[in-house]
Amino acid sequence: MDISNPQPAEDINISKTHPLKEFFLLSGGILALVAVIVLVLSFLADTLTQYIPFEVERSLVRKVDIDMPASNTGIVPDYLQSLANDLSQKMDLPEGMEITVSVINSNTVNAFATLGGNVVFFTGLLDAISNENTLAMVMAHEIAHIKLRHPLRALGRGVVVGIAVATMAGVAGNDIVAKLIGDTSLLTTLNFSRDQESAADKLAVAALAKHYGHASGSIQLFELLNQQQGESGDKIPEFFTTHPLSQNRIAAIQKYAQQHDWPVEGDTNEIPKPVRDELNRLRMALSDQKDKPEPAI
Repeated sequence: MDISNPQPAEDINISKTHPLKEFFLLSGGILALVAVIVLVLSFLADTLTQYIPFEVERSLVRKVDIDMPASNTGIVPDYLQSLANDLSQKMDLPEGMEITVSVINSNTVNAFATLGGNVVFFTGLLDAISNENTLAMVMAHEIAHIKLRHPLRALGRGVVVGIAVATMAGVAGNDIVAKLIGDTSLLTTLNFSRDQESAADKLAVAALAKHYGHASGSIQLFELLNQQQGESGDKIPEFFTTHPLSQNRIAAIQKYAQQHDWPVEGDTNEIPKPVRDELNRLRMALSDQKDKPEPAI
């Protein structure tokens, strides 16, 4: 019997494929997998927002970053915060979701909701509103946007996906996630779709009906803004630029109220005199600042 001990080939442990080719194939496969995951998440971005904890959203924006100083203490902010707290209880906000109201002393006729439960009012809008019910419609409308996570959705798929991925990775609190927001001044210019505005209107009307027993103030708000638009000529109040308005929208609010047997007329509450007095003082301060001569250089 012949017994042999053949020697192994010298290149048995050497791959016939170039190592760089294997590296690029592996890297390409990983990148392709990541791309597919991101693509799928981008299509699910609108759905993802409801699963991103509100605490994560709030941690990204501890303070509203805007060009003009906003105050959340004082007679006017305290009154608005109290109104927001009362309406929030009627709107069944998710646990842990809190609303923080700030005020900017400016002639701008506007209010907006942004990330982290922040609602900002301009004194120009507060001056134009004649009663608390109409003011409550604005407040409830902005709170509704926050409840429905519209500010987060308005930032776009890229940011939502980034936050979702970071949340799953457990790094939501670090600076990397915060940078996903980019220039936070864009938080003051978030635009919501007409469907989102309609959804916010419905929640706001329901909140008014629960809080006051009727929905007076809902229609009056838009009638007031229409009137202001007519009186200001070509100058359109800022509220119109971020809250698309039409007679169809007013009609939709009326129809929704009628479906639930909520009267759109009723007794209205006055805005407290100390608040009105403070608004007058702030308006005069704006006027004095405008008339103040520029310092000599």
